[in-house]
Amino acid sequence: MYNNSKKHSRWFLLSGLLLISASSAQAASVNAASTVLYDEGWSGLTAIYGSPINSVGDSSSVVSYTSVNGLAAEGYGHASFGALHASASSVATGDHTQTRAQGDAFWADQLTITSPTLTGTAFARANFFLTGGLASYSDPASAGAVGNSTVAATVRINGGTVFSTLGQLTSRNGAITIDDKRRGLAVNGVFQMDPVSSLSGVFSFDIPFTFGTAFQMNADLTAFTQALASAPGDLASAYSNFGSSGYWGGISEVHLADGTVLSGYNLASDSGFDWSNAYPTAAPVPIPAALWLFGSGLLGLVGVARCKKAA
Repeated sequence: MYNNSKKHSRWFLLSGLLLISASSAQAASVNAASTVLYDEGWSGLTAIYGSPINSVGDSSSVVSYTSVNGLAAEGYGHASFGALHASASSVATGDHTQTRAQGDAFWADQLTITSPTLTGTAFARANFFLTGGLASYSDPASAGAVGNSTVAATVRINGGTVFSTLGQLTSRNGAITIDDKRRGLAVNGVFQMDPVSSLSGVFSFDIPFTFGTAFQMNADLTAFTQALASAPGDLASAYSNFGSSGYWGGISEVHLADGTVLSGYNLASDSGFDWSNAYPTAAPVPIPAALWLFGSGLLGLVGVARCKKAA
């Protein structure tokens, strides 16, 4: 039942991305979602979905679960035009138990770049700022504990990917068994994904467009965690912390495929957000107070589980 953590985590992550991407039927919209799944021991997975809180240009969602048996999980998502926040945490202790958590954030907008003198196709050099980290732990003395954390961030233009980051960190029985980080960037209409050493940084990519023709741009960020405990005394935990990441970095230039920089253009969007400028990252991240209390609870559960095992 618990030998396919990698397969299950990828399916769960993919399902979340498809669900939140499919929810955008409007030209300009923001959406956030959160989910927790838990299994107290051979009873089957129970799901809890967070209720999104929406306002104009802003959406947030948070959900958590804790039990006296040593399980805890929380998913959190927040989205506004130009900013995405997502985090997830999971802890599992005991015999044949598990927790999973996921946070999703998504925005979509329709943009048009116009010019009184320029026509045809060109590329807008865009920037995206991403920061956060993955942590996965499993007790070295465990018989089958697994901690798995993942993250995925994507920017698409008319359905085609122009920027993507994927990361997965998995610990099994005290050892890191998967540490996979990949990033994809589009340059002059060509998208390429390669292994990287870090998920964080400021990244540049090209947006293909035609002057005077509207195009759809959307971005999503998903954080997912999974913790499995297969035998009495097992302990596993995972944390995907991207709660303060995924900021739009603005458009630095418009150029032709040969690198010629163009000037004298205007950019408009259905949302009214000015995508030519960077999102003000100095603005506070609206992470709910419950999230910090939950983090303290996770540490407490880990300590209790260790004491029980030592006894």
